[in-house]
Amino acid sequence: MSRPAMPGFLRHLVLLWGLRFDIGLNRGPGKSRLLAVGVFLASSAPGLFLGLFFFALMRLGPVARSGVWPYFILNLLCFVTFSVWVTWPLLSAGVDDHSELSRYAAFPISPYRLLIASTVASLFEPRALVFYAPLTGAALGFASVHRMRAPWLAVGLYVLFALLCAAWSRVALYAVINVLRAKHSARIMGGGMVAFLLAASFIPPIDTSWLTEMGETGVSALDMTLIINAAVALGQVPPGFFGDGLGQLALGRLRIALMEAGGLFFFAATGMAVAYALLMRFHRQAGRAGARATESGDTNPFARTRTRFSTLVMREALDLWRNPRARLLASVPFILAILLKLLSGRDLFVFLLGRSADAWLMGGLCIYGAVVIASTFSQNTFGYDGQGFAVFLAAPVDLADVLRAKNGVQAAGALGMAVLVALFYRVYFGFGTTVDVLCAMAAVAAVVPVLLAAGNFLSLLFPVKFHASLKRRDKVPLTASMLGIFAASTGCMPFGWALRLAGKDGPTWQTAAMIALCAGLNVALYRGVLPLALRLLDQRRERVLHAVTRE
Repeated sequence: MSRPAMPGFLRHLVLLWGLRFDIGLNRGPGKSRLLAVGVFLASSAPGLFLGLFFFALMRLGPVARSGVWPYFILNLLCFVTFSVWVTWPLLSAGVDDHSELSRYAAFPISPYRLLIASTVASLFEPRALVFYAPLTGAALGFASVHRMRAPWLAVGLYVLFALLCAAWSRVALYAVINVLRAKHSARIMGGGMVAFLLAASFIPPIDTSWLTEMGETGVSALDMTLIINAAVALGQVPPGFFGDGLGQLALGRLRIALMEAGGLFFFAATGMAVAYALLMRFHRQAGRAGARATESGDTNPFARTRTRFSTLVMREALDLWRNPRARLLASVPFILAILLKLLSGRDLFVFLLGRSADAWLMGGLCIYGAVVIASTFSQNTFGYDGQGFAVFLAAPVDLADVLRAKNGVQAAGALGMAVLVALFYRVYFGFGTTVDVLCAMAAVAAVVPVLLAAGNFLSLLFPVKFHASLKRRDKVPLTASMLGIFAASTGCMPFGWALRLAGKDGPTWQTAAMIALCAGLNVALYRGVLPLALRLLDQRRERVLHAVTRE
């Protein structure tokens, strides 16, 4: 009998898409594929509106007739799209997609081909459709206004740009997981953030005086030399080759556009090579023990706990403190604050929001820090500690106390994170009143109970396994992700409503009291639904155990 032919690349790609789809849906008995597909389409829907908006913007009379604005908008969107894709693993702590080689090692496919197929498959996820939508709409709008020479090359430029973003996103992802896997990951991340802070202090901030020079005359008062120089500069970096290439095709310069396509291909291939090297380095080290805190034999953290509940709280606090993903999440708001000051982002917010700018910025950073800590662990509260749930079932403890301890530690971590971010903002920027700080803290106190209440039910209805060694992590179902986003948005509404009512005059003590009142109502809501979650935990304990301990 002859051996069956090895599947081709397209067949591998189709298989990988199918497996990713099933894993993303957390497929199992009784799961509705139709509902999951509907959630997929709903999560991608914002991309349609963003694409239509930028399509209409490029066809707008003043923009379409301008010889500068279309190219500036295209090149700026190229840079922003690339930056979001590359930084997304850090912003979302996305250590989920690194497991392709280990999960599919038994497949008849080479590791490098698997990496390429996985990278291409990542371009068709809901977040990719949303991220690429503005640039796609702008490019189509530009092509509908300007006669393009060799339209086939424009399509090729778009494909190469997408591969460039996907390749360097993988570089960032695999760099992150290598750092998390390192023996001294906490020191590396802490030292890196300090080095970044020092380096940023030597870089002069961007001049934003043009904001005040605009006055009431609007955009027409801008010095177009500034826009022209920005468009040229953005077009000379690799992500800008796509926008610049479209401009060259509109001018009939086919040779220059071909050179732009070659540059995109070169940098995309370089990114794939670097990503492959980083991924193989991670898998060579996968058999080693992960980063562990050194403990001396004389210091027992449980020696001073007098009750069973306090012991559970101590255990959860230590698990959260030693979790590499929590360390990564804790660094993100500070990095965003440093970038915000480096890019003079606060000046832009002051121009738009007036005296409310610091409340919006401080509150936004604090909420982000609290949300990424609380939602990441509360929505998988029985799976992120590996075999912890099996230990709890075998131990003489009440599972209700386990859930309460987990919620308490997650809430404390989120609130503590918000306090540190607020203090850092006040010291680093030198702005922000007492009322701004109180509004930010009240906003965090309002969103955390909603996240915990939603996380309890999502952990019981959509349990997934997280390997603490970072060797593999099962994907959270798309339905659960969308419900988590909805819960976070609901919890943030009081903060947004209160600051909108305050307007540009800045928040007052009444604003802080309004947000604090909503926080109290959300705490009451959490306490009201907690008994229901505890009953559901007792009913589904075996299903949860099977889900979080499966191999």
